[in-house]
Amino acid sequence: MAASEAPTTGTSNLPAARVRRIIKEDKDIFACGPESLFLISRATEYFIDCLVRESYEFSRLDKRKTVQYKDMAKAVQSIEPYDFLADIIPPTVSVRKPAAPTTETPVPPVVTLD
Repeated sequence: MAASEAPTTGTSNLPAARVRRIIKEDKDIFACGPESLFLISRATEYFIDCLVRESYEFSRLDKRKTVQYKDMAKAVQSIEPYDFLADIIPPTVSVRKPAAPTTETPVPPVVTLD
């Protein structure tokens, strides 16, 4: 988010109703006041901003201006605070790469004689 696009004091770019619905999914939270809702929204915006900025740095290393999935995956894999996202944003796997050879010996098919 550019400095000129910064929200005014007390507002968030995320829709409050949707954030409230997500919070209500947690059975341990019984109530969430408007101040808490605002802080959660702003913290989420800050988190998204940081993740996208880190991902953009990886796209710049590849001499691109557009952030792609692989840039997000690289950021998650290489920056420790994003480790909890490793299952959600796994690294890309090339289809062209041959599968790693297994160390197990193949089991021959069983043949029965009647």
